[in-house]
Formats: sequence, structure tokens, C-alpha cells
Amino acid sequence: MGYERNPKVYHLKFQDGEYAGLEVRVRSLSMKQLLTIRTGNGEEGKDGTETAVRFLAERIIDWNLTDQGVPVPTTLDAILDEDDDFVLAIINKWTNAVSGVGAPLPESSPSGEPSPVASIPMEPLSESLVS
Repeated sequence: MGYERNPKVYHLKFQDGEYAGLEVRVRSLSMKQLLTIRTGNGEEGKDGTETAVRFLAERIIDWNLTDQGVPVPTTLDAILDEDDDFVLAIINKWTNAVSGVGAPLPESSPSGEPSPVASIPMEPLSESLVS
């Protein structure tokens, strides 16, 4: 009996900033798709960004985006009608989640204690008593 893999679904939650409250559920990318997006080389002669947007439209399950109270569909046309910075923020969060890149630490995060190695006094070794 073989192993059946369940495709992973990422629940992207924008917690602060301009898109605070936005939630997007999107399926994972294949390795080929991830590499295509990361290298910026599009498929079939297309720009890498255009390809990334197409991948998003193919993989998106749902989002809570509304326009004047009306849910915005998750179609390619609807995504293309959105602002570029909005769509790119979703793509960046998605590809970071797929590739396992964690969110940056907050600026208030302590960096830890200085290494004790720098404070260990260094003295020349004494000459051996054995000749």
C-alpha cells in the first residue's frame, strides 16, 4: 500500500499593517512552481510576476476580501483588478510560507548575551618544565 499525500493548504493571516485582517487560504506550490517564482523566470515566455499571479489564481481556495461589502471572487480576472502591492503581498507571504521562511523577529526581540569568548583573557602558555 502506498502513501497518499494530502496537498497542504496555507492559511495566510495578515495581522498588522495595511492589510491587517486579510485572510487567504491557498494550496501549496509544486517545487517547479516555487522555483519559477523564486528565480523570476516565467513559463512560456511570460514574466515571472505574471506567472506568479497565474499560479496564485490556480491555487487560491478563498479569501475574506470584500468590495463595499460584496465578496470579491478568487478568479484570475478579479486578482488582476486588485492593486499590485496587494497581490504581491499575498504572493510574498504565500511563497515564504511554502518555502518555510519564518516571519522576522520583532525589533524589540533581544539578541541574547554577548559571547563570553571575547572576554576570556588570553595569556601566552608557560614554557614546559620538561626539556
